[in-house]
Amino acid sequence: MTYVSLTRLSVKGVVLASSALLLLAGSALSQQQAPMLDPLVEDGSLPPVDERLPQDPLVVEPVDSIGKYGGTWHSGLRGRGDTAWISRTLNYDGLVRYNREWDEIIPNLAESWDVSEDARQYTFHLREGLKWSDGTPFTSADIAFATELIQDPDYPVGGLFLTDPGNLVTIEVADDTTFTFTFEKPNGLLLDELAGVNGITLVSLQKAYCGQFYPALSDNAEQQARDEGYENWAFMMEDKCAFGQEPQRWGNPDLPFMNAWVVTEPWTANTSRVAFERNPYYWKVDPEGNQLPYIDRLEMRVSESAEELTLMALNGEMDFTDRHITTVANRPLFYDGQKEGDYRLGANVPSQSSTLVLQLNLNHSDPVKAELYNNKEFRIGLSEAINRQEIIDAVFTGQGEPYQVAPRPESPFYDEEMAKQYTEYDPESAIGHLEAAGLTETNGQGIRLMSNDKPAVITVDVISAFRPEWIDMLELMSLQLREVGIDLEINNIDRTLFYDKRPSGDFDAQVWQGDGGLDVVQEPRYYFPANAESAWAFQWQAWFNGTDPEIASEPADWARKQMDLYDQLGASPDPEERDALMRQILEIAKENFPVIGVSLSPDGYYIAKNNLRNVSEPMKHAWLFPTPAPYDPQQWYFD
Repeated sequence: MTYVSLTRLSVKGVVLASSALLLLAGSALSQQQAPMLDPLVEDGSLPPVDERLPQDPLVVEPVDSIGKYGGTWHSGLRGRGDTAWISRTLNYDGLVRYNREWDEIIPNLAESWDVSEDARQYTFHLREGLKWSDGTPFTSADIAFATELIQDPDYPVGGLFLTDPGNLVTIEVADDTTFTFTFEKPNGLLLDELAGVNGITLVSLQKAYCGQFYPALSDNAEQQARDEGYENWAFMMEDKCAFGQEPQRWGNPDLPFMNAWVVTEPWTANTSRVAFERNPYYWKVDPEGNQLPYIDRLEMRVSESAEELTLMALNGEMDFTDRHITTVANRPLFYDGQKEGDYRLGANVPSQSSTLVLQLNLNHSDPVKAELYNNKEFRIGLSEAINRQEIIDAVFTGQGEPYQVAPRPESPFYDEEMAKQYTEYDPESAIGHLEAAGLTETNGQGIRLMSNDKPAVITVDVISAFRPEWIDMLELMSLQLREVGIDLEINNIDRTLFYDKRPSGDFDAQVWQGDGGLDVVQEPRYYFPANAESAWAFQWQAWFNGTDPEIASEPADWARKQMDLYDQLGASPDPEERDALMRQILEIAKENFPVIGVSLSPDGYYIAKNNLRNVSEPMKHAWLFPTPAPYDPQQWYFD
């Protein structure tokens, strides 16, 4: 068995008990179930609870106390595409998972695993007697089926660790509970992939159900697809088994899951509510043997209006939420409304480093702008022309501090020099750097001229619907940059166009939040051109990842060096070596300063009803650590 932490992998040793999750023998517990299931057992619709649980259920240690059964958790979705909140609340049950402190990878569906010395072979051991929500056994065959489907060339899905063309993987099934992944090359980050959101698909495709839509297992699949109006089996698979399409994951109540709650009122294009009820075959219990979850039902109101969701929370109609409405601007409103709404505010520590990241397009299709944006002196000039404290005071009510894109102070990779470089507001120094970049002449409006004698205008793409405060920040930045002769224009666009513009290189700049403040190794998008979210060097990341060969371009030497280091990091089974390699990548990022940050993201907050118990505080908040799911909502209860 192998003990693994977020940044520490030991290929020898044993899994240690976590303070958050205790692995106790199920046979030693007197198992109980929720009262709502009693009639179903009595009339024979369900087997008794001890027959539904695995041999050794995973025992969840409550945050404060043993809970009570019952109740409905009410929350809300912002529009019909806001399925990320569903994933954050109930869809975090992979083979392995992070503990509540986000510093250790611990057992989950897999009760143990072995890793070879070279990190090429990973053997997982599932819990004996696991069952899907329909009562069908969950076995290694389901993992093998999901792997085959993910790797099927007729059903392409990008970004999954099982389809990396540079490190192909095979799976071998030994028995119902044991299987082995074997990679061509060392893969030191596999467990991090499995513990994050990317690992969920692997355990979400039941062979018995989804196999009937797959031609490799069902001769009738193509004909069935045509009979039901689908273009081919792949489209039917997307619709039935939700693979590759997140909304459909919650649109089919017949699809089996391993989660604590399963959908009963499905997501549709016109739905006003999505609802879930307890999974009677859920495989976790509390220390007294009570089958989890405690809460019977989840209901999520679908609203296009953030104002409506805000009013619901103020009226006490939200039992728990930390999404969309828990903004800096709303904090005073929610603080003042706690007594009347019968709720409390709890602290969230965000994973983001910077509130806004200005990403100049270093791969611009205009060679003049590409040359200018690649000039570090130009980027330094822009950074020193930003009055960050003015933005912090005006937009964030004084919360935060000037900060570049760098690991947060809570991170073991924190580097104060990196975080603070070029953050001092110094217009005179900024002008010196801009002139060093060749912008020595101005036009009649005081705007500096580029080498082609055109004014230095930076059009910044932004999605205000995602972060309304970004517009306020950019408006202040526009005024500040104009003082040094740079014209910053704001282009508020929708999310589809925002992403569609990246491959062509025909855009000046984009802004987003500073991911990678805590999840430094897992989300290095701003430290080097790591993935498709590296908008500042989209064509370089395409070269690195082997995607979009028609637009890929060879990176600058410094970025190429970072890519080589990250390849070494991903292949290393030695945790200390991985840390050292990441620090080298960060040092190169500090030296070359590719993107510009504004301020350290201040602590956020969640809203929880006063009678909701076992809710951790504070919570770390991220996408790869999909809060609140890692804090075990299965053990939340209403008092």
